[in-house]
Amino acid sequence: MPALKEPDRRRVFSPEFKWQIVQAAKERTLSVSELARKYDVNTNQVFRWVREADRGSALWVRRVQGEPETPVAPLPFIPIITKRAEPQQTAHQPAITVSFRSGHQLVLHEATPCILQQLVVALS
Repeated sequence: MPALKEPDRRRVFSPEFKWQIVQAAKERTLSVSELARKYDVNTNQVFRWVREADRGSALWVRRVQGEPETPVAPLPFIPIITKRAEPQQTAHQPAITVSFRSGHQLVLHEATPCILQQLVVALS
């Protein structure tokens, strides 16, 4: 009866280990296939690490190179002046509400005699 083996777990490689393999791949003393066998890594993984290092887009590349993990964009400084809003004393302004047969309503705030005259002309 075969022995039960532990389920395969995803391996995690340090950024320094990846960088070491990428540098060895760029030196071309060994082929990528030989490097993969030597370090027990999949060949496609080595090619991916080389591609990521060339682009410089991967987080592990920025860590190895000592760059911040997230690019920090400088925020523009916008000076603002704030002052405490004082409560405004509002006088109760009368409003005129005109109800139409359709159910719509027209509310006129701060109605002046000129506006009332125009309303009467428009409704006549």
